[in-house]
Amino acid sequence: MPARKTDLQIRGVPVALRERLRRRADGKGLSMSQYVIEILKDDLARPTVAEWAAEVGKLPPVDFGGKTGAELVREIRREMGLQD
Repeated sequence: MPARKTDLQIRGVPVALRERLRRRADGKGLSMSQYVIEILKDDLARPTVAEWAAEVGKLPPVDFGGKTGAELVREIRREMGLQD
């Protein structure tokens, strides 16, 4: 069964933004509707910060061998020859 579809109208889009969308859509060989749907799908595929934090909060704590995360980062940067 094909996915159901509906129309969505967005009012008050600034002209400059609409033109940028048009150029990007054209550059990808898509209609503006197809391009905006692509943008929406990409955005909704990523969790929000709150969703991500909730998932991370479910993970067990990580033991850094008595070091802080900052200490580990500094140690790795030194090993890579990078400065703080």
